[in-house]
Amino acid sequence: MTTSSAPKNDRAAPPPAQAPSGPPPPGLGTGRLLTTLSALLLSVVSFSAAGIAVPDIGASLGATAAEQSLVVSVYALGFAVPMVLGGRLGDLYGRRLLFLAGMAGFTLFSLGAALAPNITVLIVARALTGISAAAMVPQVLATITASTQGSERARAVALFGATAGGATAIGQVLGGVLLSAPLPGAPWRMVFVMSVVMGVPAFGAALRWLPDTRAPGHRSLDLTGTALLGLALLALMLPVSQGDALGWPVWCWALLGATPVLFAAFWRWQLRLHRGDRVPLVPPPLFRLRPYRIGLVMALLLQSAFGAFTFLYAISTQTGLGWSPMHAALVLLPFSLCFLTVSVWSGKLAPRLGFRRLLVIGGIIQAALLSGTAGSVFVQGSGLDSWTFGALLVGVGVGQAFMFGPLVGAMIAEVPPTMAGAASGTLQTTQQAAMGLGVAVAGGLLGAALSGSTAPAGQDYTTALAICMLVQAACAIAFALCALVLPRR
Repeated sequence: MTTSSAPKNDRAAPPPAQAPSGPPPPGLGTGRLLTTLSALLLSVVSFSAAGIAVPDIGASLGATAAEQSLVVSVYALGFAVPMVLGGRLGDLYGRRLLFLAGMAGFTLFSLGAALAPNITVLIVARALTGISAAAMVPQVLATITASTQGSERARAVALFGATAGGATAIGQVLGGVLLSAPLPGAPWRMVFVMSVVMGVPAFGAALRWLPDTRAPGHRSLDLTGTALLGLALLALMLPVSQGDALGWPVWCWALLGATPVLFAAFWRWQLRLHRGDRVPLVPPPLFRLRPYRIGLVMALLLQSAFGAFTFLYAISTQTGLGWSPMHAALVLLPFSLCFLTVSVWSGKLAPRLGFRRLLVIGGIIQAALLSGTAGSVFVQGSGLDSWTFGALLVGVGVGQAFMFGPLVGAMIAEVPPTMAGAASGTLQTTQQAAMGLGVAVAGGLLGAALSGSTAPAGQDYTTALAICMLVQAACAIAFALCALVLPRR
């Protein structure tokens, strides 16, 4: 167990991040890096494309509203709950092994979803697909952390951020195209066939290109901590994902009330193992790294706001304004392309300007452009112009790009390779839980806007979207303020 990796001061010098002396990381190269990122791309594209397909799934399989929401939420639950365990298993038994096992399961269960004869089979297949994603996705950032340093790491982290954020819009665009194509049978099945078509070559590339990295040390697994963390995440995410569809029954509130108790029990157990010189699931020294600790708060702000926006955007444009899935996806396409381009550019700027400066700039740009876009949406209302909205979102994409990738880079700058899997799993679990919280809050906001309203059709939806963007702007300001506390370098 590494216990001396926490910095003594605020300087983010690279040597302390690699506490034990030894040979430099082997590096990844373009082919290996793209292969590593394929797991993240595939998981996010599948999630966002499936969200677009939910109405078509409901009509085809005769699913209720609660069953339709389960198609999306069970994937998120299966993804988030075992994420930290997936990262820890990669540390112990090799990240390449977990990556390949997860990719194989993801592809196989996506095929099962495409062939599902009823809604029950589809829900089970999506849950298993999410669990498979939890095995492969933590290995992405862990492999980058263990294999790169310096400018190569900055470049890799920039592409990681571009993939994480841009894949959401890419999935929506691809989903819209497939749902609009004149294909025989139920078009929604092609959304899951797409995951199979992407998964097969990604698995083959991983067999050839993916390096095998792991953390040296005890081959022990914290099963008690795994159970406590899993229960805490289920208690949080199950009511968050299903409460709105079920009308918030008593058991949802009971689970939310139990959530802080379970998280506290989990953390006390981690501290007990660490003090006893045993191996916890999440090493407490990880939270002594100030950039990582502050970065988790920033990730919570960023992902919850982004999750709320993507949810309300899809509902407001398709249900409120009557746009087709293809129309809604194409309006979002310039944002996605801008995000990808600027994210790659930010990787070149990071070594010169520093992560902190980029994060502050991104937060300010994001807050300003979101406020202007919200004003435009509120004024136009149900007559929202696609071209104006799409153009304004391009500026929002610039700010978003300076926030996603640089945040990950700042967080892992001092993380030693021995904690790479736990750090990756904890970060991505936080991101998934934050997305779920954002969606739940957005759903409540929309319900309040629609309740008893006499406004013209579509006006309530755009009002809720404008308010959501103003809240997102406030989160961007808080994000920038948090960034000021990070080390300068």
